[in-house]
Amino acid sequence: MKPKTFALASAFTLIVMLAACSQSPRTATEQSQPKPAANATSAPQPGSPSPAVPAKIAHARNLWKSETTGKIYRVTIKGNRLVADWVNVPPRAVRRGSYIHTVCRKEGSKWVGSSSIFMACSLGQGAEEHVANTCHLKLRIEFTTVTPNLIVGRGQGLRRFDCRTCKVLAADWASFKWVPMQ
Repeated sequence: MKPKTFALASAFTLIVMLAACSQSPRTATEQSQPKPAANATSAPQPGSPSPAVPAKIAHARNLWKSETTGKIYRVTIKGNRLVADWVNVPPRAVRRGSYIHTVCRKEGSKWVGSSSIFMACSLGQGAEEHVANTCHLKLRIEFTTVTPNLIVGRGQGLRRFDCRTCKVLAADWASFKWVPMQ
């Protein structure tokens, strides 16, 4: 039996946008394929940034909004470690224990790391949509610009995914842009 898979036209990055967790409109042939449920939650990781971190990034709230997906992340920088967690998680996803948690280390001029994700994978559409499985994933991410007014990077995203076995069948990279919350 051939495994059922889904295709995401845009990235699922950290991821996931945080990488990105977004999906473009589906074609008629994609309508019956599985898709990830909109979910992920986080436990904020407070920390005191080093004095070299710009003051606005060091602010206690540290909230950034993705212009790519609309998701909001809490970003904390301490020394050579950047941590980002998705904070505006839908209530249903919170109840499932879903999350996206990203950790990066400074490597030259970039922050490089991975996003740990726990998500529900849904099959069907509308009234027939149901959670078929919950999956743990780890996707790569990098931040190329981190300033007080802008965070830019790219994250590994899912193109094809086997919902039953939680295996990534095809992945690609997608860019993202975050701005500070006012």
